[in-house]
Formats: sequence, structure tokens, C-alpha cells
Amino acid sequence: MAFKFRKRVKVFPGFYVNLSKSGMSATVGMKGLNVNVGKKGTYLNTGIPGTGIYDRKRISGPKNNNIPRNNELSSIPEDAVEIKSYKPELITSEGLYGLKESIINAKIVKEELKKESNKLSFHKTISMLLMIISYILIIGFFIKWFKINFKEKSTAAQDAKDKYEDFKLDIDFNMDDSILDDYLVLKKNFKKLIEVETIWDITSSKYVDRVKERSSASTSVTRNKVLFSKSSLDFIDTEYEALKLQNANGGDLYIYPGFIVMLNNHNNEFGLVDFRDIKFDYYPQRFVEEERVPRDTKIVDRTWRYVNKNGSPDKRYKNNYEIPIVLYFEMNIKTLKGLNESYQFSNPDVGQLFCESFENYKNSLQKMNWKKDADEQNIR
Repeated sequence: MAFKFRKRVKVFPGFYVNLSKSGMSATVGMKGLNVNVGKKGTYLNTGIPGTGIYDRKRISGPKNNNIPRNNELSSIPEDAVEIKSYKPELITSEGLYGLKESIINAKIVKEELKKESNKLSFHKTISMLLMIISYILIIGFFIKWFKINFKEKSTAAQDAKDKYEDFKLDIDFNMDDSILDDYLVLKKNFKKLIEVETIWDITSSKYVDRVKERSSASTSVTRNKVLFSKSSLDFIDTEYEALKLQNANGGDLYIYPGFIVMLNNHNNEFGLVDFRDIKFDYYPQRFVEEERVPRDTKIVDRTWRYVNKNGSPDKRYKNNYEIPIVLYFEMNIKTLKGLNESYQFSNPDVGQLFCESFENYKNSLQKMNWKKDADEQNIR
């Protein structure tokens, strides 16, 4: 069975994600025979190249997969709100099920190629042992089969290894010039964001009774330091390197030009999020910093561990120490399908640049869809 996957071009001749004024769709196939997956369903396109003869047939409608109720977020203490996404496999946007299915198929093919590579590598090892033993017993000097067999097994093992390592799902993002410009600005500002001193993933928050706690902070958060980086998923091949957002309490996020991948690092399950489905907000955040103050942030004020209602230090406490108030930048990403992540950046200027470029790129994609809807209404 594994041999049917040996020619990559025969399994996935081409996969294209098209980003244009007509919206986003995906195409798998070759000239004269391909399948297009879009917002309105899946279509089979056939024809004879160069003749103008073609046919387009709808083979399925858009899928309607709802999140099961029994997969809702687990219960958390009444005085705290957990900031956590659903499992990655549950957050896929409605218009991206076709793309997800193709990626899953590509992963299955790659796994078959891996099994085939491991099997032939084992055969190579056995043939090598037989050859060594034959020479130890002298017969290898007279019977050339052992040496020839080892060479054949080595060649087959190397071919299988090369096919496994080279196999990826080719995804080509075809973007309008204006959209490409917006994406390149996002990528440029992400490079700056990687270099900020500290990035936190905020995993929960709770209200603080300032009078009862004698505190100047109205909210208490749980946060973990994370890293942002440029990375690539081994089952997706594209000229654009993903922008990776590490996630402290769930799957990491990989930002591609047309969608965001959330990957479960434990079982490799994943979800695909359409940019246009994202509810995105960001703002500068004054933060009472009781830990070390990052070098690239701004100290905008001072407070004390225990304060009076008017903000002055409560002198009833002997060890009442001064605490700096700094200015960070906060980013929140959500979707109705269950994506829910919040990040905090130590450098507010760089954080704002990235968030504004993210918002601008997201709006560019949304405007394409709005224009499409408007054109359809005019036709009617």
C-alpha cells in the first residue's frame, strides 16, 4: 500500500490558497482536473487545456460543524477568569474545513512514507549484517550476492528517506499587491516584536477588591513568559515562514498569510482560523510590576504595596515598600469558535506597531469579503 504514495506530484500536483477581491478559496489539482474548496462549497473542475472546453460541477456544500457542548472550557474558581482556547481541533473556521482535510491527508501520506522509509532502513541494516558475516566466514569473498544485495537495499533505503523528507503539502499564497504589502509590514513588525525583552501569555485574571486588599491594582493576572519566533510546520511547505506565537496553556499559534494554525504539541491535532473571523483588540496597559522591570519598558508612576483610598502609602504597615507602575502593551485574540488568547509585551511602542499592522492586515482581508458581498447584491 505504501508504494502508491511514492510520487509526490501524483498525490498533490498543486495546492493553492487564493487571496483576492473575490475572497479566499483553495484549489488542489492540475490543468484540466482540479477541485476548488471555497466558502460556498466544493467544486470539481474538468476540461481540455487549450480548447476552451470545461465543466464545473458542485460536489458538496459548505460544512456546518458546531462545537460540541461537552467540550466547553473546564470550570474555574468563581473569582478568576481563565484565558484559554478550546482544543485546537475544535476551533477551525467554517470556510477552512476543506483546507484542513487536505492537510490531514498530506500528513497521512507523510506517515506512510515514514513507515516505508523505516522498513527499508531496517532491510538495509539486515543486509549489512549479512554482508559482514559473509566476509567473516570467508564466503563473502567468493559469493558477490551479499555485497550486491547491500548496495540495492542501501539505494532503496536512501530513495525512501529522500521521498519522506521532501514530501510536504505545497501551499501557494497568491495575494493582491496591496494585501501583500500589508502582510510584509506585519512580518517586519513581528521581527521587531521578537526582540522585545519580555512577552507574557496571560492565562487568567481576577477582580481585586482594592479597599479590602489595600491595593492600587484593580485586577490580578496569572502570566507566563513565552517566546515568539519564525518557524515552519513540517507538513506545510510554503515560501512564507510562519510567525509563531508560543502558548503557555494550549497549542502554539502559527500565523500564515491566509490563516492561523493552532497546533496541539502533544497529539499534533490542529485547527485553522480565518483572519476574518478574529475579534482583535489591543491597548496600552498600566501594570503594577512587583517582579523585575524589563529594560525596554516605561516606568510611568509609583505606588506602594499597601495604599489608602487616596493612593497614599498606608503607614500602618511597617514593611510597606514602593512598587513601580510600568506601561506595557496588551493584545487579545478571540473567535466565536473558541480561540481565546491574551499576550502582554514589555515594550509598548513595538507592541503597538505589531498590533496595528495585524489589525490593518486583518481589515484588508475583511474588506475583500465585504466588496464581494456588495458586488453580489448589485448583481441581484
